Amino acid sequence: SLGRMTLRGEIVDSKCFLGVMNPGSSKTHKECAVRCISGGIPPLLRVRDPAGRALYFLLVDENGGAVNQAVLDLVAEPIEITGQVERLGERLLLRSDPATYMRLP
Repeated sequence: SLGRMTLRGEIVDSKCFLGVMNPGSSKTHKECAVRCISGGIPPLLRVRDPAGRALYFLLVDENGGAVNQAVLDLVAEPIEITGQVERLGERLLLRSDPATYMRLP
């Protein structure tokens, strides 16, 4: 565990965004990500560190379950999530209740 953190970024899909849609942006990126996530592809929160490098956090609920259907209306929008961050090998995981995700202006 790396502790409780509040992170700001955007939800992207872990398939196309990191592959053929990279860098994803605009309506096309959002539509593709919604399709992928609704089809079962795990969602990621993409944030930028102070040096501008992208970091990706696998999004799960507090018990490690899928949040796919709960995040569809927030994909590709600026959001803030507070939750427990864990490192799993090279991957970062963010455990949080999707009902607490906040859309930013």
